[in-house]
Amino acid sequence: MAESGKFAMQRLPRSMVHAKAQPEALGPGLWLDRIQPGGRNGPNDEVRSLWPGGRVWTDMFCLGTPADPFIFAVPDIRLPANQYWPLHWHDCWIAVIVLEGTCLIGDWWMEPGDVMITEPGLEYGPLVIGPDGCQMFEVFGQLHLCGGGYSPEFRDHPTLAGGDHAFKERTGVNLRNHGRSSLPCDGVEGLTKTRLAAGSRWDLGEAGDPDRGVMGHTVFAPGETLAAHRYGDWHGLFVLKGDLRIGDRAVGANAVVLAEPDGALPAITAGPQGAEVFEVARTAAGWERLA
Repeated sequence: MAESGKFAMQRLPRSMVHAKAQPEALGPGLWLDRIQPGGRNGPNDEVRSLWPGGRVWTDMFCLGTPADPFIFAVPDIRLPANQYWPLHWHDCWIAVIVLEGTCLIGDWWMEPGDVMITEPGLEYGPLVIGPDGCQMFEVFGQLHLCGGGYSPEFRDHPTLAGGDHAFKERTGVNLRNHGRSSLPCDGVEGLTKTRLAAGSRWDLGEAGDPDRGVMGHTVFAPGETLAAHRYGDWHGLFVLKGDLRIGDRAVGANAVVLAEPDGALPAITAGPQGAEVFEVARTAAGWERLA
């Protein structure tokens, strides 16, 4: 697997991981990457291959470097039809954003544009991928804490076979799941059901915590222009629909722009159809636009 510099990929268990090359430099501290083609099936129909428990294809976009206290990560995950992931938890704030296809989490059939957010350590699920597969972002507020765990009764589950998953006894509020196979999503403290919408913003962390990650959804009207700006920490722009002109460079749907702290973003102008952009920031300082 190709790895280079600050954008080196971390391997996820049981995944076919995209070989990550260095993104293209758009300017000092500004990089252009892209969401790979293929939608929910992967670029070369990878998830259709026969594999115990089903095969997964994964790409990773990282905000931060190993020199930072932590990395905010946006894995792009493609999953096969009807795949089953048991109840589990992560030790950091996470968000699931469905891009294509469907995914049942607990009792919620998530469709494109749906967003689920959980606090650290909250056991949720299971995940049952819909009949046509699914493409999702599974956002990790702090990548080094993403591992979490599965309860020991899932040790032999075929979806988890061959991975390096942690199997741990449930504690605290997760004891409510003992002897059960599913956690309904409604009314669960620490679990948020929401949806991408123009102007939406979500904190991945406690309000007021300067290290909290931030996500949002920005909709540009046709021809709308955003003046040149910068951010105080890492910031990412994922163009989901439409196209933008960033300075003198035109980028279309599936473009990913990563800005390092104080990396200068030139003026951004939406194309004739406008644009929808999923935005993320490593910390709160990476969200506010600075002149």
